[in-house]
Amino acid sequence: MSEITRDFDELAPPQRIAKIGGEEVDVSVFPARASLKLMKLVDTPEKQAALESGQGVEDLIDVVATACQKSNPNVTKDFLLDQDITVLVDFAQYVMEPVVQKLASQKGEKSEKN
Repeated sequence: MSEITRDFDELAPPQRIAKIGGEEVDVSVFPARASLKLMKLVDTPEKQAALESGQGVEDLIDVVATACQKSNPNVTKDFLLDQDITVLVDFAQYVMEPVVQKLASQKGEKSEKN
């Protein structure tokens, strides 16, 4: 029987580096651990609405920290919460950009099917 090998490292997206508070973070990949936390955070319309109204922002920062810790363990939730809020918002958007794009494309695909 022949061996089948599939190299999933080939699927890695281009490298994306972010810097915050003097720390450098590779945010090329949004880890599954962070994705699962995010899914729990927005798994109902009520939770989504609460997050959009500003409730649960610290939980969202925890998701961002989880995404960053694989690359840089110094970037914790507390570390992020010590940063300037405008910098933190921009950083969080950058870190989560691949997930947001993926969700938008999936939503577009669903609407095209209907």
